[in-house]
Order: sequence, then C-alpha cells, then structure tokens
Amino acid sequence: MDDMDNITGTAIQIAGATSLASLAAGLGCWLWLPEQIEFWGSITMPREVGIILIPILGIVLTLMLALVVKCDPLCENLDSSSQAAMSVIVMSPSLFSPVLQVIVLWAAFTEHSLGTTPIVFLFSIFLVMLGGAFNYVDQNHVVGIRDPWTLQSAHVWEEVHCLATKLFMLAGLLGMVAVWFIPPGFWQLLFMGVIVLVPLITSSVYSFLIREDAQYQYIVR
Repeated sequence: MDDMDNITGTAIQIAGATSLASLAAGLGCWLWLPEQIEFWGSITMPREVGIILIPILGIVLTLMLALVVKCDPLCENLDSSSQAAMSVIVMSPSLFSPVLQVIVLWAAFTEHSLGTTPIVFLFSIFLVMLGGAFNYVDQNHVVGIRDPWTLQSAHVWEEVHCLATKLFMLAGLLGMVAVWFIPPGFWQLLFMGVIVLVPLITSSVYSFLIREDAQYQYIVR
C-alpha cells in the first residue's frame, strides 16, 4: 500500500500544480477579461467565478478519485504498471484543466461563444487515455469494466479489458475526428454519450458471454 500511497501523493501534487497554473492564467488575465464570461452559449457567470471554476473542479475531482483509490482494498496489491496507469487516471481531471482554462480565456478575449466542440474533443482524448490504461490495470473497484463477472474472475477481467482497450481507444480517435463534422450543442453531446456507452455496453456483454468459460477453467483447475 505504501507504493500506492506514494503514487497517489505524487498524482495529487501534480494535480495541484496544474490547477494552480490554471488559476494563475486566469488571474493574470483578470483586468482584461469582460465582466461576464460566457460558457456554452446561454450560460454566463461573473469573471470572478469563471476563472476559478475550472481549477477548482480539476483539483476536487482529482482528490475524490485519489480518495476512492486509497479506500479500495484491491488497490493494495496492484503491480507497478497498474499503479502508474491508475495515477494517470487520477490526475486526468487536473491535467485537462489548464487546456480548458486557456480555451475559456481565449473565448472570453475574442468574444466567441464556448461551444461543446472543445469539451467533446478533450473528452475523446480522455477516452484514448482511459483505453490505454485498461491495458495495464488489474482488478479494482475504481477504474475499468467493473461488473460481477470481471470482479469475480481475473481471467474474465483480463479478456474483457483486452477488448475494452481497443474499443475505448477507437471510440476516442473517432470522437477526435468526427466532432468537427457534427453540429455543436445537442448532437455533439449525444455523440459523446454514444462513444462512451457503445464500448462500455459491448465490454459488459462480452464479460457476461465469457463468464461460463471462466467458470469451466476454474473447475478444471
């Protein structure tokens, strides 16, 4: 558990640094920002709130993920590759916060409406990262396809995540390209839901289908 504590501690430190960088970028532009910052068309908020919202969300989500990882008993026995992959997922909200902060500031300076395109694009990158992590993460209750069959059998977990790695990375790559051809707003958000649900449901169904094979192997052994 000490190794996992060190990794989550490092992840929190990096998350804090990136969140502070996001906040510093917003504060540095304070005097030149409009009184109201526009988010996604019809949503506006005072600049005092707008420049701190993304950094706070980034660090809060990172802390929540780190807490869940520390409370999961299955994370105690993860190997070094699994721990590294887990730390990347824990850090991901804060890693994306500086990029999103720059996009928000650019939209405020240029008086552009911040549509859903950058959100879907960044989310698609996250899916690629998540798919890559699936290839290394062992059984746990935090990251991965967690259903009764994957958590009961290491064989099912390994087989399902071998498939999930390909599906999520393919979905992310598809999202990074297709988002530029889909109308912003409702249709992009619907597309974002589809590229998450299709690989998730497919992986869960696959875990159900191979559960009997895993039970047979267990009986034979």
